[in-house]
Amino acid sequence: MKRFAVIGDPIAHSLSPILHEEVYQQLGLDASFEKRHLTSDTLHSFMNSNELDGFNVTIPHKQSVIPFLDELDESAQIIGAVNCVHNGKGYNTDWIGFLKAMKLNDIELNEKNYTILGAGGAARAIAYALIKSNVKSISIVNRTKGKAEQLLDWINSSFPNNNPSENSDVIVNCTPLGMWPDTESMPLEPSDISPDHILADTIYNPLETEWLKMGKEKGAKTIGGLDMFIAQGLASADIWFGRKISEKVDISLIFDRLIKYVKK
Repeated sequence: MKRFAVIGDPIAHSLSPILHEEVYQQLGLDASFEKRHLTSDTLHSFMNSNELDGFNVTIPHKQSVIPFLDELDESAQIIGAVNCVHNGKGYNTDWIGFLKAMKLNDIELNEKNYTILGAGGAARAIAYALIKSNVKSISIVNRTKGKAEQLLDWINSSFPNNNPSENSDVIVNCTPLGMWPDTESMPLEPSDISPDHILADTIYNPLETEWLKMGKEKGAKTIGGLDMFIAQGLASADIWFGRKISEKVDISLIFDRLIKYVKK
């Protein structure tokens, strides 16, 4: 039996085991998936144990695992964060999750102006996805101006033609504002949203944040974070099993199983 896990601190809230167990059941794979609560003090011994066939990484270890790895794939190197590990190599599948979620919702990425809310690891991964997709422009809005400027400098170094626009077509929330249990928080005021906007949220608990509900009421197209979560998890499974697991599963069944565990 192959053994996989997700590591983080905290980790009790993670839905990764449910996602991957559904995949294993659908495809008849002899594998298990568990949660591992690891602090900064226990990370070292875990990384040296090599007891798993692969694992996902979540907050706060996406950067701190890197010194323990033998190599990084191109995306993890550029983004500077790892969320998937296999055979001593670190990968980043967060950006793939975003691209696939947008495709699943019939969103053409190119020739659009984007605003990313937030400047952390998720924002950086999504910026990487947008740069690779030849979008028109990328803007950053963040509570801490210095972090926003740092991320924008990084974007501009890879995307020299970037000319941030105040008129966004797509707004992506990469902040925790609206995440359970603080579900009333919103990253933008209702007055900032129009029917012409596409709103995407990286939060998947609740299934539809107050921000997305407000956007839908104003006529905007909305995309919840569960699609991204599923897609990044399937991209990790592709790496671990060395084949296109993601093309063989019924994503609607995974979605239906996961929504039983998230706030509506």
